[in-house]
Amino acid sequence: MPEEDVFNLCSARSGRRALLLGASAMGVAVLAGCGGDDAAPPSAAGSPGGSSAPAAPATTGGNPFDDGGSSGGAGQQVPGNSLVAVGEVPVGGGVIVKDSVLVLQPTKGAFKAYEAACPHEGAILDPPFDGNPIIMCPRHNSKFKVADGSKVSGPTPRGLKGIKVDVKSGYVVRS
Repeated sequence: MPEEDVFNLCSARSGRRALLLGASAMGVAVLAGCGGDDAAPPSAAGSPGGSSAPAAPATTGGNPFDDGGSSGGAGQQVPGNSLVAVGEVPVGGGVIVKDSVLVLQPTKGAFKAYEAACPHEGAILDPPFDGNPIIMCPRHNSKFKVADGSKVSGPTPRGLKGIKVDVKSGYVVRS
């Protein structure tokens, strides 16, 4: 009589247990290797440069809105009513900021802003690019003029609501 294939529950459990223990040990080893960010800097004798001066703290650098108003350690304060840094708005295009404002730079140094929600059903508008004079709604293809936000075509009942903006300390700000 041929032997039957019998599933041995005990060996399956022990195999699973060994696999889980091995994976856990590997995870601990990986985490231990990732540590060290909080470790003390090497002593003067152990450092390649031989300096005993502490390392300079890292600055955030990136988004000036992330660190409570400083602009990446440059000492310049971000205006409280700022929408976006001037350099973040492409000439001949625009960006959506704070999920509610469309900021445009139709020509170099000239900024305009409108509410970013389409008056028809509230869809967030697509910013124009490459000098396109039309702002489009992606939902039902309503079109608006970059120059003044007026309705060009589509189911929208009216044009865009303008937001007055100025430039202050390198930022587009609500005025």
